[in-house]
Amino acid sequence: MRPSFRQVAPDRIQIREGGGCLALFGLPFFAAGVYMLLASLGLVTISSDGDAPGAQALPFIGLLFTTVGGVLCFGRAWTSIDGTRREVTRQWGLLVPMHSDTQRVDDYTAVVVEFVRGDSDSADKFPVSLKARAGKNLQLRSSTEYGDARACALAVADLLRFDFEDATSDHRVRLSAGQAALPLQQRLRLDGSEIVSTERPADARSMVRHDQGSVHITIPIPRTHIIWIPLSLIPIAFVMWFVGPLSQFFRQTRTPDPIGWVFLGFLILFFGILPATTLVGGLLRARRGGTRVTASANGIRIQEQGAWKASPEKLITAPEILDIDFSSSRSVVSSTRHGAGDEPLDPRTERVLMALSRLVPGGGITIKTQRGLITFGQGLGDDEIRYLHSIVRRALIGSA
Repeated sequence: MRPSFRQVAPDRIQIREGGGCLALFGLPFFAAGVYMLLASLGLVTISSDGDAPGAQALPFIGLLFTTVGGVLCFGRAWTSIDGTRREVTRQWGLLVPMHSDTQRVDDYTAVVVEFVRGDSDSADKFPVSLKARAGKNLQLRSSTEYGDARACALAVADLLRFDFEDATSDHRVRLSAGQAALPLQQRLRLDGSEIVSTERPADARSMVRHDQGSVHITIPIPRTHIIWIPLSLIPIAFVMWFVGPLSQFFRQTRTPDPIGWVFLGFLILFFGILPATTLVGGLLRARRGGTRVTASANGIRIQEQGAWKASPEKLITAPEILDIDFSSSRSVVSSTRHGAGDEPLDPRTERVLMALSRLVPGGGITIKTQRGLITFGQGLGDDEIRYLHSIVRRALIGSA
């Protein structure tokens, strides 16, 4: 992973955005726009009548494509953080800076990394911002990689002598830049405070076994509602009832055999075999599936067991682990309340949030590393998530 920031001087960091894959994406638009402009000027010929509808709009379409493609291909943005002058200078331009804006950092107190979940059309993002004492934060950049965003935030925090704040999960963690650069295991040992042991809840579904400084956790997959089974049987029953009469209909109408076989095969495959495979896989996954976690002072191992086979084991060594957090339905509400700022929530809104918290499944335990965020234990109860979080952290410092 190539970082998008660099130390251009002992007291200055520069963040560069633009170019790369974005330029390659814009190149076809730029080339098409230039071709349309040349065609509208008569410098190149295209196989169309000049009087055809749309020919008069060719210059405008060409200008639009050239502008969009040019910005994507040649557009650049530079953000320079000067530790001596205590300034942030932002520049925009086409290959070279053409416009700039400078802002003092006196009204900011920390460098914060946040998490913005993506959707089907966009990836997850990790914005890096200067946290304001009051008002809006100043965003420096946004990355799709947690490790890259954290490294950039730490470098800026160290340069400006600000605190570093990790707000990528429910519980915000604020540390000095020097402390945040240390692995979690080293920070916990230097801190010297004992991790509070949480009692195992009576309704816990996970199995925990302690063995010579290691803790072995087996987490079953979330329970599936019983109504899922009859719903899965509906398309299978439909095929069993419909195939016989449909086959007789094809014979009576003298439909060619290949056409009848293809149609029946399609019906059996998509409404019979696939739902049956899904049903069997779900039953096997409910019986055999789950997550196996082994935590010790050497690190954490995670393996997912599916219906048919286990996934490759993920090994996270202790020096790689930057933090371990948990997300429960209650912490999600607390995080939402914190995101609203210092203003108290309306009592009605507070009640709605508390009611919704009972419907939101726990987000599980998140391990933060330079390689990204790794989560396990989703769907467990709040008390069980807190219990597993405490024993994993204790195992990491050798107190299992």
